Amino acid sequence: MREEFSYGTVVYSKFNNEYKYLLLKREEGWLDFPKGHIEKGEDGVKAALRETCEESGVCLQPGNLVPGFYYNIDYFFTYKGTKILKHVGMYLSEISPDTTVKVSNEHRGYVWLNYQEAMEALRFGNQKGLLEYTSTYIEKLDRMRVLNKEYGEIYRGRKWDLSTVFVPGEGNLNAAIFIVGQAPGRNEDIMKKPFVGRSGKLLESLITDELHTDRESLYITSVVQFFPPENRAPSDEEIALCLPYLMKQIEIVNPAIIVLLGAVAARTLAQVKSIMKEHGKLFMDKYYVTLHPAAALRNPANIEIMRSDFRALEKIVNGRE
Repeated sequence: MREEFSYGTVVYSKFNNEYKYLLLKREEGWLDFPKGHIEKGEDGVKAALRETCEESGVCLQPGNLVPGFYYNIDYFFTYKGTKILKHVGMYLSEISPDTTVKVSNEHRGYVWLNYQEAMEALRFGNQKGLLEYTSTYIEKLDRMRVLNKEYGEIYRGRKWDLSTVFVPGEGNLNAAIFIVGQAPGRNEDIMKKPFVGRSGKLLESLITDELHTDRESLYITSVVQFFPPENRAPSDEEIALCLPYLMKQIEIVNPAIIVLLGAVAARTLAQVKSIMKEHGKLFMDKYYVTLHPAAALRNPANIEIMRSDFRALEKIVNGRE
C-alpha cells in the first residue's frame, strides 16, 4: 500500500488572556493547520518548520516547539484510484499575538479562533481530536510552569544542602507512563535535564528496546529534583520537602502507570522495602517497581533484570490500551 508522510505545527497565541489557534483557509473552503509533505533529506521537525513557514509565514526554530508534544494522525484516502495511507505528525508552538502571518498562494487567508470556535469550524474528526489533545496539553503546560517556578525556588530563605540548580522533569505532559528516579546526578545538575549521563543512556535503551517507544513519549523526573552533592541519597527531610511537588506533577500529567526506579523512589511512593525482592511488580495498581539504572551499571547482571522488568511493563501497558 502506498504511504505518504506530512508534518506541521499547531500554532497558538494568547489574545487578551484567551488562547487562540491559527487556522488556514484552504482553497477547497475548509480550515486546516499549517502542514505539508516531507521532502527528501528532512526529518519530521524540519518538515514541520519548513511547511509552517511556507504556508503561514510563521518561521520557527526547533527551540520554539513545545517539548514533549507530538500528535500523530493516520487516515486513508483515494487518489486517481489508488488507496493511500496518510501519516500526519503535528508539533506545537506558541507565538506572540503580534507575529505577522502571511499565507501562501495555496490558501485564501487565515483566522485566529478560540477552542470552541475552532471545534465548531473544523470539518474533520481527526482535526477535532488534535485540537482537543492540544487544548488539554496547553492547560497542563501552564499548570506545570507555575508549579515548577514555585518548586525551583523552595531553597530560598531556608537551610539548604542540595544544589540550587533545579532539574525539572521533561517529556509528554499527556504521557501514559511517568518515570521517577532518585535525584539528579552531577551531569543532570550541569545540563538541567533528568537522566542525561550513563544512567540516562541505559534508560533510553530500555525504553527503546523493551518498551518499543521513545523517551519523548514518556514523562521522566525524580523524587528530589535538586542534585545532592557527592551523589549522596537525599535525606528524609529533603524528600518530605520535595514530595508534595512531585505529587502535584503526577496529578497534572495523570499517567496510567508510574515507574519507580530504585530504592528511594520505591520506598517513598509505594512503601517498598526491598527492590531485589519486589522488582517487576505493580503496587496499588499504578506503581511499577524496578532497579535504578545506576545500580544496574554497577553490577552488569542487573541490566538483564531491568530489561526483563521493562519487557513485563510493556505487556502491562499494552493490556491497558
